[in-house]
Amino acid sequence: MNPVGPGRSPASAWAILLAASLGVFLGGAELMVVAIALPSIVADFGGWTDLAHASWIVNGYLLAFIVAMPLAGRAADMWGARRLYLVALALFCIGSLGAGLSRAAGPQAGLDWLIAARVVQGLGGGAVVPLSMALASHLFAGRARAAALGIEGAATFVGMAVGPAYGAWVLLNVALPIPGLDLAGWQWIFFLNVPAGIITLLLLYVVAGGVETPRVPGRVDTAGAALAVLTLVAGVGALSLAGQRGWGDPLVVAGMAVAAVSAIGFVLRELRQPAPLIDPRLFADVRFAASNGVSLLTGYTLATAIIGGPVFVNRVLNAGADRSAAALTALTLAIAVGAVVGGVGSGVVGQRLTAVAGVGLTVIGLALAAGWGVDTDLPRLQRDLAIFGAGFGLTVSPRATAAVAAAGPSAYGVASAMLQVTRTIGMSVGLALLTTIGQNRIDELNALVSDPSRRDALVFSLGHPEFVGVDPRASLALVDLLESWSRGEAAGVLRLVLQIALGVAVVTVIPALLLEGRRRARASWSDLR
Repeated sequence: MNPVGPGRSPASAWAILLAASLGVFLGGAELMVVAIALPSIVADFGGWTDLAHASWIVNGYLLAFIVAMPLAGRAADMWGARRLYLVALALFCIGSLGAGLSRAAGPQAGLDWLIAARVVQGLGGGAVVPLSMALASHLFAGRARAAALGIEGAATFVGMAVGPAYGAWVLLNVALPIPGLDLAGWQWIFFLNVPAGIITLLLLYVVAGGVETPRVPGRVDTAGAALAVLTLVAGVGALSLAGQRGWGDPLVVAGMAVAAVSAIGFVLRELRQPAPLIDPRLFADVRFAASNGVSLLTGYTLATAIIGGPVFVNRVLNAGADRSAAALTALTLAIAVGAVVGGVGSGVVGQRLTAVAGVGLTVIGLALAAGWGVDTDLPRLQRDLAIFGAGFGLTVSPRATAAVAAAGPSAYGVASAMLQVTRTIGMSVGLALLTTIGQNRIDELNALVSDPSRRDALVFSLGHPEFVGVDPRASLALVDLLESWSRGEAAGVLRLVLQIALGVAVVTVIPALLLEGRRRARASWSDLR
């Protein structure tokens, strides 16, 4: 088995990188494509009567996705990134096949089967991301490494951009029969992952069949891994529940407590291990801590933009799924372009300047978005989201390059995984806060409209005394008035959420300034290890 690095031509290294990026692209598309198919899936399994159960179609994938990252990162450093990448992508294909076949088990059992298959999918998809980044980190050095990590980061967001349109196309156009199976259109969203994954596996085997990354002697710290998994599942699960039930809910409090205790136990254990799963001492390096700080805070702002944009389109502009997809596509495509440009920029002008420029663009985008109102049109929405997305994309390569440089070759996998974990935690916090604020306001509005005396006071304050004492069920004009008012209130809630994200974006400048400047950047595009 030939190690990556010395003697490997630039063309060969780039071919391996592009082949590995295809698996990252598939994982990114899967994050978004199921969101488009979810109404059809849930309807096929009996409807929304058990929302808590059905939500695990998404939650199960996301939790498995985040749990797989640190485990795969450490395993890459011990056993080699290339072979584990092949295993992870095969696992993703197996989960996809299982998800596609789940409908055959019937409504109740089929839903459980689908959730289990999505967990397998998530384990494979989550592992592919840090494994591909570890492979890129070993293949390249200097400016070339920055560009390579930018491409790897872009692959996820190109997949996310393509996902909604691809999912809609499959649902509307793909209905291939399979003998002995009664198929629904949504099943093909999962089935088509299988040939795409197999092609990627074969392609990577052809271009990298004799290649492997260096292996660091050691063993898997199973107790540490269990504590890490418990911390992530309890913490991310509690954050997800907080958005639905409120921060004071007993399950949320219990989840946060379990996450805190297990996190402390994990850190104390890893400090004593000769070969830790994730070495907490890495965070003593300013570059490593700063890169994860940028990842955490930009993850928060990303969640606000990626959810707030489509919600604004739907709730304030009263537009359909096609316009929500258009807004989301503008955001994710801008992220992909920004990630590639950031890869070049961090190698030329340094990580610090590129990251600060990216954070500055996110501040501008969020400042513009904080002015959205009921008169905002879709082109302005797309422009503001694209500005934010370009800024977020610019930060992808600088933080990744800084993290792997600080960790060193023996921990490229762990460093890559930690960036994904901190970003996901930031996104989870952002989603929880957005959901909490939104749900609280929805409850207030429902209580107001349902109370006749409070409703009468509202319509009078709006300058329509003729509707005092009128039942909305008997007046379409009153319904239109209340709907117009509620759109304005929804816009106000989203502006508040965006203003909070704007504050977080401003704070992100601090860790961005701690990344390396141009003088520490390497000098050659073709500097391969």
